[in-house]
Amino acid sequence: MEILSHRFFPGPNRHTLASALEVIMDLKEWGNHSTAERPTFVRRLTNALPGLWRHHCSLGMPGGFCQRLTQGTFLGHVTEHVALELLYLAGEGGIYGKTREQGSPFQVLIVIETGTEAGGLAALQNAAAIVVALWDDKECAIEQAAWETRRDVASAQLGPSTRAIIEAAARADIPWQRLDSQSYVRLGQGVAQRRIIGTMTDATSIISGDICQDKLWTKQVLQAAGIPVPLGKLVESAEEAVKAAKELGYPVVAKPLGGHHGDGVSMHLTTDAEVHRAFDAAAIHGEGKVIVEQEISGTAYRILVVHGEAVAATMRQPPFVIGDGIHTVSELVQMLNQDPRRGPGHDFPMSYVVLDSVALLTLGQQGYHPDHVLRSGIRVWIRQTANMSTGATAVDVTDEVGPGIRMAAVRAAQALGLDIAGVDLVTDDLRSPLGTSKGAIVEVNAAPGLRMHLYPSEGKARPVGDHIVSYLFGQNTGRIPVAAITGTNGKTTVTRMLAHIWSQCGKRVGMATTDGILINSQVVQQGDLTGPWSARLVLNDPTVEVAILETARGGMVRGGLGFDACDVGVVTNIGTDHLGQDGIDSLKDLVHLKALVVDVVRPSGAAVLNADDPAVLSMASRSRGRVVLFSGQEAGIAIAQHISAGGRAVFVKRGNLVYCTAGKETRLLGTRVLPATLGGVARMNIANAAAAAAAGLAMGLSTRQVSHGLVTFPAGGEGVNRGRLELSLVGDIRVLLDYGHNAPAILALGDFIRKLKAKEVVCVLGLPGDRRNQDLQDAARAAAQFCHRVIIREDNDLRGRQPGEMAELIRQALRSEGVDASRLQIIPDEGQAVHQAILEAVPKSLVVVLYERYAIVKDAVRQAGAIRMKSLALARDRA
Repeated sequence: MEILSHRFFPGPNRHTLASALEVIMDLKEWGNHSTAERPTFVRRLTNALPGLWRHHCSLGMPGGFCQRLTQGTFLGHVTEHVALELLYLAGEGGIYGKTREQGSPFQVLIVIETGTEAGGLAALQNAAAIVVALWDDKECAIEQAAWETRRDVASAQLGPSTRAIIEAAARADIPWQRLDSQSYVRLGQGVAQRRIIGTMTDATSIISGDICQDKLWTKQVLQAAGIPVPLGKLVESAEEAVKAAKELGYPVVAKPLGGHHGDGVSMHLTTDAEVHRAFDAAAIHGEGKVIVEQEISGTAYRILVVHGEAVAATMRQPPFVIGDGIHTVSELVQMLNQDPRRGPGHDFPMSYVVLDSVALLTLGQQGYHPDHVLRSGIRVWIRQTANMSTGATAVDVTDEVGPGIRMAAVRAAQALGLDIAGVDLVTDDLRSPLGTSKGAIVEVNAAPGLRMHLYPSEGKARPVGDHIVSYLFGQNTGRIPVAAITGTNGKTTVTRMLAHIWSQCGKRVGMATTDGILINSQVVQQGDLTGPWSARLVLNDPTVEVAILETARGGMVRGGLGFDACDVGVVTNIGTDHLGQDGIDSLKDLVHLKALVVDVVRPSGAAVLNADDPAVLSMASRSRGRVVLFSGQEAGIAIAQHISAGGRAVFVKRGNLVYCTAGKETRLLGTRVLPATLGGVARMNIANAAAAAAAGLAMGLSTRQVSHGLVTFPAGGEGVNRGRLELSLVGDIRVLLDYGHNAPAILALGDFIRKLKAKEVVCVLGLPGDRRNQDLQDAARAAAQFCHRVIIREDNDLRGRQPGEMAELIRQALRSEGVDASRLQIIPDEGQAVHQAILEAVPKSLVVVLYERYAIVKDAVRQAGAIRMKSLALARDRA
């Protein structure tokens, strides 16, 4: 079996509201087999992975999947469930899966819920190998496959410390977004966001971090604050190290000046030879600079300080093995590392124990070596330092820490200017102040790991992630108002209207549309940017106070949503545009996809739905929040019933937009005074204004604020509403620019154009090539209803079509509608087509440009308009 392609959805998507992986898999010769053919396969599979008995599958009950196995199901479906089980064994909790044939039983689409792309791919690849091996009656390394999946999941997901923080954030309803492949994370959105890298926050001082990277500098700062620290000296050679040890008095500790994670640290050094070897081990990690310091007698502890409070404490124990009279030290270490809680690096609750140079020195100090067979019951330390990153274990002692120790830890963090700190200290009495117990603080970490507090070997796990999130956000959720707008037509205009309403309220708005991304009305990215990447860019911006996000079909299909939830989800309408693409083959498929913005409406939010579109109305039951209806017409049955049930709605009444809530109607403004309706002629913008008004009101704005925003929203022009019903006078003709590109939009445009009563309508027509031929033909026929002449152009992006193919398809559709060939002209280049249309238009005519590239078209209008007006001026002069 082979994975042919894949997509990872990090957030809500067309399949599930959780993160998921979608793959197309070639099952090859295993594709046409049913499990009913081989009962032995079913037995071997369920014996190897007994957890499959928990899987519900479509039967909706534990054991449902195994019942399907017995009855007979295909191997692609089996691969899906085995992958989910491997992910469960790797520590994930996802339960959603789906398998669908893609035209034949040999090629399937498989979707599995998973937190990471790499982990999901590993699970599917290992699952396929398991299924094939068991089906072919071969040996199958289930444990190895489970381990590899676990390893890949752990290496791809956030580390335990960062994960604890984002899980705490999720519990507090704080959204989060991973910003790189490491531990850089945004918590919250826009102006309300905070950022972390592991346990460092955006408030962690870079000065403090630099100080903590230098152990000598750290000691000096703490000493100046009156905090006990061990005496020490900086050395740069083994000879200097031995000399310093003698001056300080044995035993001593040697550590790199700038090391971390306990790398290169040696303790209990009692001889010159040991110091010499310890220097060499430390110098590797400290660029040749090593600190030799007094060894403080007592037990090593770590205290976590968060924003001036000691929130957790652990006693750390260096890794050790206990002899059994049979195995060598090296073998015992291997057995120790088989603990499922251990793994490489920092991705697991505990780290592997490694026999490196420091470990060999530690063994040598005790008179042992890796090949030594230990007598039964003999305990041998592998390291003398108790760092989690080198295999130490931890015992929670939070409740045993006395006030003096707590104060010393907090003062150490404050002296160094750290908001979060891991304070390492050694004392023989945790309840007495350091001065009394002759203890000392030996190190302070600016980015402390949380594993020891989350996964102690003994004692309570402490909710340290919650403490950090509480410090960062208090009672806030870090959310800003977010609106998502989708639909077939009108969504760009509604997005612009709603953004304008908010900006008129003095808010700094981030907006993503088909025309680009704007922050505070300034373009930061140009292009058709209505997908998840654009939404994340807006929400990542630390100046954005309100996010208004056009959310188009393509982005949802290919990447899901760029946000976890929205306060308002607007659906303008649903048409047949884009069918036949990306597995969206019917209106039902499209409704399911577009309803995603309704699915993620927060319980405190609202779904704003078009009352005149039955497909949109059907989404109402999917909203977790309330439903607000809108209409560009007088209230129909749907609105009347909604209002009588206590619902809210915006609609037209006696030429006014009105808002009805709790049975009370409030006039917003007259439809004729809306600039976007061009005096009430552009009726499609009455519906768009109703949608924008309903969304603004649902987001908590007042009727006065909404009315003011709409009455100041301009008709099409080069400003906030460029390229939508953008009507201008060019000499003795008018030019109308619009983005209509499907039959419903062009039909609505035709109603508006007829009311302009032009002497002749010349249309520069091009259509996107990725639509079905039927839909393109319908759009061309719609244009034929109001055009006297048509200049056919082609998009710069042919979207899979051959040059000339689209122009010919449009020409044939127009001819089938009765348009005479003499009224048709093909000029593929968009700019040239516009240029010609303006120059050849008869006086008092209207040139309608359904554009692809706004900037190209505007330039052509300026150039051709200048030529036309110059010609008019010359004609007047001659007259």
